[in-house]
Amino acid sequence: MAIIAASDPYSKRQVNRAGKLLREVRIALDSEDDDAIMALDPTAVDDAITVVEWWRGLHAKPLAKVNANLRYYLRKAGAAPEVTQRLKRFSTIVHKLQREPTMALTNMEDIGGVRAILPTQQQVLGVASMLDSAARWNIRRRRFYIDGGAPGPKGDGYRAVHLIVEKDDCYIEIQLRTPWQDTWAQSVEQDTRRLRAELKFGAGPDDLREYYVMVSELFAMREAGVEPDPLFMDALAKLYSATRAYFPPPPGRPRPQ
Repeated sequence: MAIIAASDPYSKRQVNRAGKLLREVRIALDSEDDDAIMALDPTAVDDAITVVEWWRGLHAKPLAKVNANLRYYLRKAGAAPEVTQRLKRFSTIVHKLQREPTMALTNMEDIGGVRAILPTQQQVLGVASMLDSAARWNIRRRRFYIDGGAPGPKGDGYRAVHLIVEKDDCYIEIQLRTPWQDTWAQSVEQDTRRLRAELKFGAGPDDLREYYVMVSELFAMREAGVEPDPLFMDALAKLYSATRAYFPPPPGRPRPQ
């Protein structure tokens, strides 16, 4: 957990209290509960926004350090040292607090995140192993969302390796993916924006979510050099045709067959 120095303007208790209040604001707004909305203190809400923005910004320097340090291990694994980083958006932080009502804001592990795409699953595991064995890396949690890993692929088909590290007393999430895994994740994100449905959180049409699970399995087979079963491919083709109805083409452009 990030340690707040005596010179800092807010305490951990104040940070968690601010996160709790903004969670309540989000719930009230989403439920359109007029009584709950009118009961909110605008000054307290403004103060909570200031505190959460400060807490978010506290992760910027540790995030940049993890980014720079990770590149060294990517080179050792024979991969291009290309790393992207992001601070979780304010609205996304509040949304996550709403989805996970028992979470304290100071325990959120992915306010800062870096992502590296490696050519093969073997290189992903190699980098994860090097980080795990390096004394300079304080790894808090490991999640292998891959076949044969713990906890394994997510129910929606998501595959990657995640490591939560502590840097300068902040939690930073490292995501390691292969190109196949990244293509899948980017496609889900794109369709999430197009449909305005949180596909990765169990929302959206059932058949579209089933389609993406099967696509993830197909990509995993391709990556492993395994030829998919014809029945599998037939079922996937039928799902693809059925789910195109959710994405009508722009006027004047024919729908792909």
